[in-house]
Amino acid sequence: MAKQPRTWGIFICQLSLAIYFVVTAICLITRVGSSISSAEINTVAALFGKAAPVISVLIGIILAVCGVMFAFKAFGIDFGKIDDYIKYVTIVLWIIITVITLIFYIKEWTSVLVLHWLLVLAKNALIIGSTLTIKNGK
Repeated sequence: MAKQPRTWGIFICQLSLAIYFVVTAICLITRVGSSISSAEINTVAALFGKAAPVISVLIGIILAVCGVMFAFKAFGIDFGKIDDYIKYVTIVLWIIITVITLIFYIKEWTSVLVLHWLLVLAKNALIIGSTLTIKNGK
């Protein structure tokens, strides 16, 4: 597969996704503070009842690993197929979280909630789209 061209845009996407995933993972694993998405992920994990903290930690670990892999990729270090599989797992996980979150946000359609719903959709679409733009390695 062709190597991804090294542009500033791709570098910024990779580095910002790495930071975003690692910070969200820290918030999920430590249960201290919250990122923009950790509240959404905790809402989805709450569907599992008493297992919610375990689910949050597992999702946090996946996001942390993906974030670290993206940080390495941003600086030109590629682990081949391993980081590609982690990327795919993260994309599928993020799509599931996004769909469930958007369904839960459809409670009452006031103008403020519609705007919030659209912002959640846009933010998660940016994350999924940016993750998809990162090319596979070796």
